[in-house]
Amino acid sequence: MIRQLQLLLIGLLLFATSCKKATVQNGSSDSHLDSMVMLSRRDDIDREKRVAYADTLFNAVSDNRNDSLTRYYMREAVVSYYNLDEYDKSIHASKKVYDFGKRANDTLSMAKGLHFTGVSYYGKANNDSALYYYKDAEDLYVKFKGAEARSVGETILYKAYVYYDAGLFAMCESEAFKAQKYLRIDNKATDLYNCYNLIASSLDGQDDNDEAIKYYEMAFDVIDDFEKEGFSGGQIALNKASCFNNMGGVYVKMGQNKKAIEIYNQALGMPGVKEQSGLYAKLLNNLATAKYKSGDNSQLPELFYESLAIREELEKEAGIIASNVSLGEYFLYKKDTVKAISYLTTAYAKAKANKSNSDILSSLKLLTAIDKVNNDYYMRRYIKVNDSLQKIAQNTRDKFARIEFDTARITDEKEALAKKNSFIIGVSIVVVLFIAAIFIIYYLNSKNKELLLVQEQQKANEEIYELMFEQQGKIESARTEEKSRIAMELHDGILNNIYAVRLNLEFINKKADEESVLMRKGYIKELQSIESEIRGVSHDLSRNALFNQEQSFESMLGFMITSQKNTFDTEFEADIDPSIDWELMSNICKVNVYRIIQEALQNINKYSGASHAKVTVSHKDNNVIVTVADNGVGFVPEKAKGGIGLRNLKKRADALQGILQIKSQPGKGAVVEFSFPV
Repeated sequence: MIRQLQLLLIGLLLFATSCKKATVQNGSSDSHLDSMVMLSRRDDIDREKRVAYADTLFNAVSDNRNDSLTRYYMREAVVSYYNLDEYDKSIHASKKVYDFGKRANDTLSMAKGLHFTGVSYYGKANNDSALYYYKDAEDLYVKFKGAEARSVGETILYKAYVYYDAGLFAMCESEAFKAQKYLRIDNKATDLYNCYNLIASSLDGQDDNDEAIKYYEMAFDVIDDFEKEGFSGGQIALNKASCFNNMGGVYVKMGQNKKAIEIYNQALGMPGVKEQSGLYAKLLNNLATAKYKSGDNSQLPELFYESLAIREELEKEAGIIASNVSLGEYFLYKKDTVKAISYLTTAYAKAKANKSNSDILSSLKLLTAIDKVNNDYYMRRYIKVNDSLQKIAQNTRDKFARIEFDTARITDEKEALAKKNSFIIGVSIVVVLFIAAIFIIYYLNSKNKELLLVQEQQKANEEIYELMFEQQGKIESARTEEKSRIAMELHDGILNNIYAVRLNLEFINKKADEESVLMRKGYIKELQSIESEIRGVSHDLSRNALFNQEQSFESMLGFMITSQKNTFDTEFEADIDPSIDWELMSNICKVNVYRIIQEALQNINKYSGASHAKVTVSHKDNNVIVTVADNGVGFVPEKAKGGIGLRNLKKRADALQGILQIKSQPGKGAVVEFSFPV
């Protein structure tokens, strides 16, 4: 419904644009070209002939002199192609409008060319391309002081529709509010209605029901003002009925079914609604749903059947699927499992044929609950379709994010180039000297800040060294104390016992009587007891060794890497070469290695959006090589060189007499690699 409304809106706006004839130098227009424009838009003429008239118009002006009149008729050809659903021709003509505008330094024509290109791509359901051209058109409109606020608002509103189609409701809401600020300047009722209606729909998509109702009511309140823009009473009534239908759906979600029934009945009572078969069938189906959910079974299931019959007559597959799903839910509510399965199976089959993923999911979900025979099959299909939709949604979000990023980057580069050219042209000797003086002051301040930063880092390192030495002292003290305890155990207990047993055995070894044999057995048992005591001391030693091993620098690094947490739920992996002898390295060296890895991981946590990150520490040719890699959004290293974090990484690498390399591209993750000699 939202997409149909937008296509209708775009068609009306393009037609309105076509009616604003450009002012030309000679104050007149070519009558032959005007006739081609009118003939290409007459509904009583065969479509193929209308396309031929549009072709004649476009071909006639394509080779003309590049002036305002030529660009005007070229835009008229775009509108005619679009209204005839000739989107490929519309895209070609729109790009021609942009090229002509660029050659003539006509920013407004360039913006309109981009605007029309985006509209045409949207007509083809190519939303990512549409978004790209809408964004470029918006940037040109905003920069061009002569652009109408309404042109800017329309372009932003179209972007909002693209986000709605992609299920990005929060972004849709944000863009729709932004569009409203521009469109409110002209205060046209249709513009405000479209903004309020889209804001309400995006809030509905976010389950913010109370706010959705509020904006649907605001949209409803401006419909009466459509009369000032030439709408008939019948058209106004139909718009009100459509708005009532939207509000009713939200009230059903909120469980306020009686309120929904009241609103649906008001909509059905609007003049001319019954003649609009598609809207009438939708209202009947929604009314029937609200009725049974409220416990009112009057006129049921006849309302469902009437709605389905109208939709089948219209051959509207989406409506037929919706009716079958509603009937399935109704008979499930009535505990008529056989009929429920029948209608839901039909809905599922038609949704598959129509590639309507949302209807596939809703029908599968219900079939899984009630069809015990095929439960496993429907459950597997539901999981597969749901996972596929989530993957598509994520890819769409990533694609739109890249479009925004690339557009912003290109815009920044253009602005930087323009500033550079302006600076070169306007520079003078006095300005150069002034800038040089500022640069020297800035350079000295920067150096001073760098020295302070180095001092702070040195102080931090010294504190770390002191803590490490203090910890090492505690460990050594514990070791010494443990050695003394074990020595005492061996000397005072075990050795004395062994000595006593040895003397007694030497004394009785010379005797062979029965009493001596019994005594020897007793001493053997005592030796077994001494053996157990030695084993206990041995276990104590093993436990102490394991504890000390856990305090190694390798363990500290591994724990620091794998214990990272961030809002992206990144999985962190550590691969540290066990053959590296960290004890041979100075504490300063280890601290710098630790800090470099820590800083790289911190950047991943802040900016990457990665699902996986890996830290590899290896040893090759008397060099330690550390690599920190992620599969995140990436960045442009040249633009990030001035950051404090990257400067700190470089300084720490230099302190180790090592080499630091950073490799990254937008959308392709990032790799930080540094190596230093042992």
